[in-house]
Amino acid sequence: MDDVVELAFKKALESLKVAELLYDTEHFPDSISNSYYAVFHAAKSLLIKKGILTKTHSGAIQKFGLEYVVNGDFDREIGKVFSKLQEDRGNADYDYSFKVSEKKAKKDLKNAKTFVEECKKFL
Repeated sequence: MDDVVELAFKKALESLKVAELLYDTEHFPDSISNSYYAVFHAAKSLLIKKGILTKTHSGAIQKFGLEYVVNGDFDREIGKVFSKLQEDRGNADYDYSFKVSEKKAKKDLKNAKTFVEECKKFL
């Protein structure tokens, strides 16, 4: 199981790196999407560490909130980033009228970095 945890967290770090590259090249919607996936994979790594497997993104958000935010020591404000980034990713990927600003992409990237760093404390 530890190998899977490590692989999931590595995927989070890769997604974060790609989000940064996309931001730097002004691909803001895709940067937001990858920022979300960095958070998703980091959270999944912590759930896998506890033997918790989820089938959906919303299930991962729910279980993460219960296991780490409500019942654990994960910073509550940082924990809120997970669901907010899922919403932003959905808008950036599927809402063609959603305007993605550089400022929004930068904020989401910063929040993703903070979330992933917080997850690292629990590995």
